[in-house]
Amino acid sequence: MGSEYQLFWGDAHTNLHSRHLEGLETTLRYAQELLDFWPIAYYPQDPRIVRGFWYEDWLEEERIEREWKVICDLAAENNRPGEFVAFPGYEWQGDGRWGDHNVFYLHDHQPLIRVNTLPELYAEIKQRGLQALAIPHHTAYMVGVRGKNWDIHDEELSPFVEIYSIHGCSESDEEWIGLRTNRHMGPGVSGGTVEEALERGYRLGIICSTDNHTGFAGFYGHGLMACYARELSRESLWEAFSERRVYGVTGDRIALDFTVNDAPMGAVIHHRGSTRVRVRVRGSDAIDRIEVLRNNRLIAGYFHNGRWEVPTSDERIRCKIRIEAGWGPLPRDIPDLPPREWEGSLSVSNGTILSVEKCWRTPGQWVEEPRGSRCEFGFRTLQQPPDGLPSEALIFEVEARPLDEIRILLEGKESTLTLAEAMRHSRVIYFPEEVKERVRGVHGLDPDALPRPDPFYFLSHKAKIHRAIPEVGYTASFEYLDQSPPQGRNFYRVRVYQRNGQMAWSSPIWVVNE
Repeated sequence: MGSEYQLFWGDAHTNLHSRHLEGLETTLRYAQELLDFWPIAYYPQDPRIVRGFWYEDWLEEERIEREWKVICDLAAENNRPGEFVAFPGYEWQGDGRWGDHNVFYLHDHQPLIRVNTLPELYAEIKQRGLQALAIPHHTAYMVGVRGKNWDIHDEELSPFVEIYSIHGCSESDEEWIGLRTNRHMGPGVSGGTVEEALERGYRLGIICSTDNHTGFAGFYGHGLMACYARELSRESLWEAFSERRVYGVTGDRIALDFTVNDAPMGAVIHHRGSTRVRVRVRGSDAIDRIEVLRNNRLIAGYFHNGRWEVPTSDERIRCKIRIEAGWGPLPRDIPDLPPREWEGSLSVSNGTILSVEKCWRTPGQWVEEPRGSRCEFGFRTLQQPPDGLPSEALIFEVEARPLDEIRILLEGKESTLTLAEAMRHSRVIYFPEEVKERVRGVHGLDPDALPRPDPFYFLSHKAKIHRAIPEVGYTASFEYLDQSPPQGRNFYRVRVYQRNGQMAWSSPIWVVNE
């Protein structure tokens, strides 16, 4: 991407319900901690129960207006160009037949349009002259039942689509991370997929966002939106949204630079003959492979895993080290166990900590700004986390020599290893002493008399120091020359896979070959 653009991160689908409005300070604080921009998605629907029959519908109008003002005030009061940008918005479902869309506004205190059909929504936005976007999400559910009906689509008002969220992936109807987790709305099926929309000829960008209902913006693993804009301001971001200079990641902040004949993501260019695809990736873990698709067909693949080796020279190198904590006893093992508070630090002898990436799912996490060779941090992990995933994590990028020492202190346990050792293997920190003390005090048993030792591991809180990945492993770039593209309009896009399962999807680039 050209030097005039900067990469910014946002979550365009943090569902804020009525119940979240009392705790907005916490919600806002973590949004500011994790994101550059935040298009807020107020949720003006609520369950209705009639004679035991459950369904969802609009909230009462007076309540919507009151709560919508709170959301609009929140966005207006916390929009600070250059620091943190907020947009007011809400989730629109209509009567459930058209596909769910998130409506976002460029300006403050705009109307919440309460209509039941997508044609009415599009018409109201245009007739009122509103600067608004309506972004479809979880499109691959059944068309007519909360899946997207691509017969009704406006490229200007809906320039991109949410391909992945807590629901899963809507790219196609046959994916390993398809729409399978929501028992009511699933499974995903043909008709509303992103592939089908692109095949229809729509100029449609691609993002990911969380779509979770915890009120926690940027929830790790549920999707994030990346945007290339000239600066961190509403106007600059809005211009990038409209031009589709956006892409999506599942969780890890994979920096993706993808061009076709030097045109950026979202562009439409006219070019006759061969086209040159360039891809540069800077991941958060080891890159596995990169796929280039033309018209939804794989035309080139780059396999990075196996191409690189752990550096052995004594020169300074960069590495990423992920520290993840949260495994431990189940509720049946120790009922009503309070959250585990972890305090730790990472230091590098003769080295520098360059950056820290936050992979957080719940409030209560913290990390200091890196100070040279040392950084302190803390986790708060739950026995029953909101999505069943137990861990919180940080990714430290460090620069040092292979024989320099990495010292990790976590809850009184120290792990010291050279950077070379960290690149060769991972390790677990756990606390069997705590478990043995509980066995004596709570259960009145002698730990040494038990027939096997594995319960001391199972019932212990645990953290993992992942294998350090050198820069040669988490960066990749390649070019591909498509020598004979078909006549007419073609679209190119990219998928990136990391070895740890995290992914990125680019927005397409359209090339008119005539």
